[in-house]
Formats: sequence, structure tokens, C-alpha cells
Amino acid sequence: MKYNLMAKLMPLIMNKIIFEYLKSDSVTVDSDFKRKCKVEYKKIVERTPALEKNNSLLPTLYIGCYLISFYKAFPDLITEQRFEGMIDSLCNSKMLRDGHKNQSAFDKKSLTTRADTAIKSQTSNYEMDWKSTFVLAPDKKSFDLTYTKCGLCELGKRENCFHLIKYMCQTDFVTYEYMGANLERYHTLANGDSLCDFHVTKKEESK
Repeated sequence: MKYNLMAKLMPLIMNKIIFEYLKSDSVTVDSDFKRKCKVEYKKIVERTPALEKNNSLLPTLYIGCYLISFYKAFPDLITEQRFEGMIDSLCNSKMLRDGHKNQSAFDKKSLTTRADTAIKSQTSNYEMDWKSTFVLAPDKKSFDLTYTKCGLCELGKRENCFHLIKYMCQTDFVTYEYMGANLERYHTLANGDSLCDFHVTKKEESK
């Protein structure tokens, strides 16, 4: 992928959250630490195969590159427990909550994007792409989104840190929560299953 504006924005958006968490967990986050992580992040981005232009999951892949860069730069320091803590800090952050403020998983734009992305994914030749199917319930109050390939899983395999990807999956529950929906999921590719089975239900509006 290109180290473009989107790539440069990811650290600017997330550094404060991640650095504060690591500091709270007794990690020395000095200039050398930051520099090594930044250098590793750029390397990962530039060696990761690109997605189709305007792919809606492109930001997710950049986020994956960003998070993995900490482990790649400091594999002994960023343990699985610390990596999970980094994900938790993002899930609980004001940034993630505000980023989905006034968004709905069931508005017309969101549903159309998911449906179109699923259709395009079936014929995608991009190595890092997700492959999915999308089925909207007749009452439009729930949908099933099934993934048989995950770009983050492919990234984890390429970077020899597939064991960390399962922690990133936790962000899905929080994201749908902020978008007015409940997520049920019993299988994930990151756990070695053959698919990720998202069942998303619209929350009932409070009276």
C-alpha cells in the first residue's frame, strides 16, 4: 500500500490512546520507542499489497498495520497481554465512540455499502481483500454478514503474528454497539474457524 495521507493520519489519531495505555502498563514510551514504531509502521504499510481503490475496508487495514507495528518493533515488550490491552484502550476510547457518533448500522448508506462490498468481494483478486456475503432480513432490522476471508488475518500471516489478530476482532462488538446495533458471533477466522458469522440486530429505540 502507499504511505499516503490516510497512512500518515492513523498514528496521529491513535498515538495518544496507545501511548497512554502503554505508559500506564510501565512501558517506557520515549522518543526512541516512538521512532522505532513509526519506522516499522511505514515498512509494514509499504510491503503490504494494496486493496482496490475506494475499498471501504482500507482504513481497517491501515489500522491493522499500525497496531502490528508495535509488536514488530518490540516483540519481547509487546506481549499478547499488552496487545490485548492496546485493543481494549481503543475500544474504550472517546475517539472510537465519537467516530461513530450519529452513525447507524442500519441506515440506507451503511446497508448499501455492506451489500455492494460483499458482491464485489466475490470476484476480487486483491490478496489482502475480505470476502463476504450479506443477507438483510425482510424487516430490515437484522442482517447476516459472513466472511470467508479477512484482510487482517492475511496481514497477520504475512507479518508472522497471526496470533494477535483475534484481539482486534473485539473492536467489532464495540463498533456495532456505538452504531445502534447488537452483534452476535460464534466463529471467527482469527480463531481458526472457516468463517466469521456476524449476526447484527438493530437496537430497539428507547421510548
